[in-house]
Amino acid sequence: MTPLPKPTIQQAVAVLSDRDEFKAIIQYIQDERERFFADLRMCADTNDVMKIVGSVATLDELLSLLKKEG
Repeated sequence: MTPLPKPTIQQAVAVLSDRDEFKAIIQYIQDERERFFADLRMCADTNDVMKIVGSVATLDELLSLLKKEG
């Protein structure tokens, strides 16, 4: 049996982007990103701020990977 080629992230996003389940995942990631921004107001020290900023940066990178190109 010949193995099927593994799709790229862009190919997978193109196939899945119109599905409601995919849209729900994107919305969840966006909501979590906004929640982290709200959590910034409650930070007591620099370490807490850095943790949240790292989380936001991670979610931003994830969203950019999952964004449909074209």
